[in-house]
Amino acid sequence: MTDRRRALPLIVLAVLVLLLAGTTLYFGRDEYQQLTRERGETIGTQTTLDEKVGPGRLRIGEDIRKASGIETAKLHGAESGGATALQGVVLDIRPLVDARGRYRTQSAEIRALRASAAALEQEYRRARELFADDRNVSERAVAQAETEWKTAKERLAAAEASLRAAMEGLAAEWGRAVAEMALNVEGRMFGRLLEQQDVLLLVTLPPEVDAAHPPKRVVVEVAGGGRPRQADLVGPSPNVQAGLPGATFYYRTLAGELRAGSRVTGQTVTHAAEVAGVVVPESAIVWFAGRSWVYARDEKEQDIFERVPADATRLVPGGWFNASGLEQGTEVVVVGAQLLLSEELEYQIRNENED
Repeated sequence: MTDRRRALPLIVLAVLVLLLAGTTLYFGRDEYQQLTRERGETIGTQTTLDEKVGPGRLRIGEDIRKASGIETAKLHGAESGGATALQGVVLDIRPLVDARGRYRTQSAEIRALRASAAALEQEYRRARELFADDRNVSERAVAQAETEWKTAKERLAAAEASLRAAMEGLAAEWGRAVAEMALNVEGRMFGRLLEQQDVLLLVTLPPEVDAAHPPKRVVVEVAGGGRPRQADLVGPSPNVQAGLPGATFYYRTLAGELRAGSRVTGQTVTHAAEVAGVVVPESAIVWFAGRSWVYARDEKEQDIFERVPADATRLVPGGWFNASGLEQGTEVVVVGAQLLLSEELEYQIRNENED
C-alpha cells in the first residue's frame, strides 16, 4: 500500500508531461509548417524559387538554374501561311455503336408495330362490314376491334416519335453527317470503322481556313512523329477541342497504329499570304487556366522570367508559329518551364495560406 502511494505522484507527473508534450505539438503545428515552407520543403524537394517579383514574374538565380537543369533558347524568325497546321484527336466511336444498336432495335419494333396496326385495321374493317351486313357480328365486337386498332396506331406513333427524337439527339451531339453515317445500316463507311480499318478524327482547322469550304482532304500523322496519311472529310462537328480556336470537322483515315484518344497533327494547304513571326519550341509551352504560355527572360534583369501568352494552335517544323506577341531574339525557357509554373503556383498557395 505504501509503495502504491509513493508511485502515485510519479504516475500523475508522467501523465502531465505527456499532456504538455501533446499540447505543445498541437499548438505548434502552424509554426512548424511555416518553417517548412520557408525552407522550401515541398513534395520532398527543396524549392528552386528565389523570389516572386510580381504576377507571373519569378527571379531565378544562375546557380539555381544550373542545379535545376533550366535551359533557355532564343526565338528564331519564321514565315508561315502556305501550309497551315491543324490538330485533331481520334474519337471513341462506342457511343455511335450503341446508338446504332438502339436504332436497329427500335426500327425492328416499329416494323412489328406497323404490321400489327395494319392487321388490326383490317380486322376492324371486316368487323364493320359484317355488322353492316345484317349484323353478322355484334356492335360490341366492332367497337372492340376499333379500340384495338387505334391503340396499335398510338403505340406505333409513339415509337416513331421516340426514334425521331433519338435520331435528332444523335445529330445534335455528333452532327448530321456522322449521325447519318452511323445509322445507315447498309453503309460501308461506318462498317470500316466497326472493323477498325478506319478511325474517326475530330480535327480543328485554324481560324484562317474558310470554315464554309473546309478541305476535302488533309494529311495527318501521330503527334510527335509518325507515318503521314491522308484523311477525308466526313462533315462538320458541333463539338470543339478545348483550348483550340477554329472550326471543327470530322475526318476519317486509315487506322494503322491510331487508337481512340491518340493526338494527331497535320497540314492543310491554304492560299493565304506568308506571315512573319517566330517559332516557339514545343517544350517551351506550358498550359495554365486553359491557355498556353512561355516563360520569357527579361532583357535587362537576366534573373527574372515572366510568364507571357503564346499561341499553340499552328504547328510548324520546330514548334508553334506565333505571328504576334513574341519577337525574334526573345529568350524563353525550353527546359524546365513546367518547373517554373509549379513554383509560381506553389508560391501563390503559400501566400493564400498565410493570409
